[in-house]
Amino acid sequence: MRFVPQGMKVREAEEGKQSRTVEGCAIVFNAETTLWDGKYYVEKEIISPSCITEDFLREQDVKLNLLHNRNESIARNNKGEGTLKFELRADGLYWEAEMPKCDLGDRALELVRNKTYTGCSFEFYPEECTSEVKTLEDGREEETFTHTKFRSLSALTIALDPAYQGTSVSEREAYQKRE
Repeated sequence: MRFVPQGMKVREAEEGKQSRTVEGCAIVFNAETTLWDGKYYVEKEIISPSCITEDFLREQDVKLNLLHNRNESIARNNKGEGTLKFELRADGLYWEAEMPKCDLGDRALELVRNKTYTGCSFEFYPEECTSEVKTLEDGREEETFTHTKFRSLSALTIALDPAYQGTSVSEREAYQKRE
């Protein structure tokens, strides 16, 4: 399935029916992300495209959660099967899912529509990475990790304040009748 998400969106599937499809970009490749420890920006991370391949994705059991809460899973892709769909592109990992007709699906849909939830995050276990340490002007050290291989990708999350800039979430664009 091919789709072109612009942020996380909801889509109308049929004329006159409102869509329940939400889509987004969960992982942006080669983008530096600064992680905060609550007081200082302490390290940076970069996710290399080598971390995720089509073969890698086919072996994963990935859940789509709300706000990193494992008790609020709304979609799943278990080794290529399920309601969570992926598209791997040169710039990152994109996804889409039909929101279930239940309290969690309704909540996620409404909070994406009204732009309360604006991005994504993900849960992964690194296998290989490199690091570089720089000394800042104030004497603090800043470390940059470049992840080159994941051992596993266990979850994507619809986020309120995503740590990884450039991620997105939105409602799929509305149905447009063609003349």
